[in-house]
Amino acid sequence: MMTDERGDRPTPPLLHFPAAPPRPSAGPLRVVGPPPPAPTAPAVASPPVVARPAPACHQLLVALVDSDPLVWRRLAVPGTITLAKLHRVLQAALGWTDSHLHQFVVGDTSYGAPELLVDDPPTASTRRTTLGQVAPVVGATLRYAYDFGDGWRHLLVVERLLWGDAGAQGAVCLAGGGACPPEDCGGSGGYAELLATLRRGRGREYREVLAWLGGPFDPVVFDLAATNRALTRRR
Repeated sequence: MMTDERGDRPTPPLLHFPAAPPRPSAGPLRVVGPPPPAPTAPAVASPPVVARPAPACHQLLVALVDSDPLVWRRLAVPGTITLAKLHRVLQAALGWTDSHLHQFVVGDTSYGAPELLVDDPPTASTRRTTLGQVAPVVGATLRYAYDFGDGWRHLLVVERLLWGDAGAQGAVCLAGGGACPPEDCGGSGGYAELLATLRRGRGREYREVLAWLGGPFDPVVFDLAATNRALTRRR
């Protein structure tokens, strides 16, 4: 038995000396169990999303394509108006008599009355589609065809979107120019010939055209008050 440095007290044997730690073995590191989750930023509550109400009113610029002088109308109509009702508004605002078939086209989709357009049925109904659905933003365009024989084509462009009670009074004409061509005059080409005959102001053909029209015709005349009265009757 060993003694301590002072030699007066025996030193106990080192029976429990700790074993040396094992040396790391060579080779790839083995991961036992799934790795700990990556740290994440504290959750921050998102601000509530407030849905903006749908526009109450669409301001439309309507132009009769290839018309000379240009026939155009600026209309304010409810965004919830169906295309079927918009058709009636256009007829009143432009001065047509609703005597022929019509169709709206937006992109590759045509909208019309399936029971009328039997030979070339539309892909969607005007009665179940609203203006706000097909033209929801400023700059959106629609094409409106009337009288497939004469081939009158109209372009509709959304100029403004208005909120509040702007659409409460229904469709209103804000401005316009040019008289509506007579029905069944032969489209833009026939209309141009009719106007040329009227400008001559004499001869048998002039008298026949004047009798067919039922009186004098001025292609540049537009009556805003009369147009809004016509729109009121169509409501």
